[in-house]
Amino acid sequence: MLGRRLGFAGGFSLIELLITLLVIVLLTSLVSLSVGDGGQRAESENMARHLADLMAYVQSEAEMSGADHGLYLQRSNRGEPHFEAHWLRRYDQGWADPRGSADLLAPMVLEQDIELWLNLSDDPDVEIMERDPELRPSPQIVFFASGEVTEGELDWVIRETGDLVVRIRWNFFGQIDLLPRGLEPDGL
Repeated sequence: MLGRRLGFAGGFSLIELLITLLVIVLLTSLVSLSVGDGGQRAESENMARHLADLMAYVQSEAEMSGADHGLYLQRSNRGEPHFEAHWLRRYDQGWADPRGSADLLAPMVLEQDIELWLNLSDDPDVEIMERDPELRPSPQIVFFASGEVTEGELDWVIRETGDLVVRIRWNFFGQIDLLPRGLEPDGL
């Protein structure tokens, strides 16, 4: 009887292996969902940070050049609906694309899964609409050569959930604050 084993061999049954595999798949799915949302938020925050940096650059460019600059936000329904940000400069003939910094101030195409809500101090709840290509629009946000800026804030909201990802707020003097989830910094 020495060659014969008694009792359980010590391995897992097929049912135990399937249940373990199911638990691993469920946990992986949950992690990928939460990382996916975090990735979307991070991408939106990075794009908002880039826009805020460009706003600061355009403000200094307006002061240095002695010419008003502006930001025109538009909704676009070409392909998937999305938003675009266009930089403009005031010339004698009116507003047009800036010359010289074409690469830096190229139109920005924003993520397709966000909505933009623009609130200006003199015009709350500005409707961002599609641009008529035949018309030269006036920008919603103006960076004056004198150093002042149209005061306001821009909210980046996830279209599907309505969650506020980030708020860009700027005052009359061009001080720009980037507020993740719209939360005020500590101490204010």
